[in-house]
Amino acid sequence: MPQASSQASNQASGTACDLRRLVDFAEPRLDDTCLDIATGTSSVLAAAIRPRVRELTSATAVALPSGRFTLVTARLALGRSEDQIGLVRDLLEVCAGRLILADLVRTRAGDGGHIERLRDPAHTTMRTKTELVELLRRAGGWTRRLELFTIERPIEPWLAEARDPDRIRRELTDELDGGPVTGARPRLIGSELWFAQSWAYFAVEPLSRPHRAPAPPPR
Repeated sequence: MPQASSQASNQASGTACDLRRLVDFAEPRLDDTCLDIATGTSSVLAAAIRPRVRELTSATAVALPSGRFTLVTARLALGRSEDQIGLVRDLLEVCAGRLILADLVRTRAGDGGHIERLRDPAHTTMRTKTELVELLRRAGGWTRRLELFTIERPIEPWLAEARDPDRIRRELTDELDGGPVTGARPRLIGSELWFAQSWAYFAVEPLSRPHRAPAPPPR
């Protein structure tokens, strides 16, 4: 069995880097009124984005406030929703500017969502980037910007809140030994077990809003 990761103390700094990347992608402005959709009991994104907007409101996906917001952000909300199209449609309804969605995506063989659900049963379906773009279109939005990237992280800090960490370790270790593909792309770094997550950031606007024409190429 791989040893527990000595990188656990770096998990907080890794999360902070991820949040800075997402805040930079969201391009908040000091005149923005922002609605952030919390998953669970709080939102780590809200704390990161609050100093960079005029006003921030936090809410859950099932209790959206009335009104319109120039910036709507939702991190890991799609992957926890039973009605992903309905959720996007509701968020676009209160969006008077741009909607920023950040979620895990499936990129290779295996159901990466299976491992996510073992850690947190609130997760539902993990889709591919192409599936998500089509889902956003069906919900009434168009993707103006998209960023797709993969990060690797040690498994042990991530398992701190898992209901059955031993099962997750066992499935990832079995894959390393030639067993079923999990989609989490495990590997050993030294004697430590690491895995990969692929993320997609979407900047979405309502289809009903005129699309911005691309800038002409320089002469």
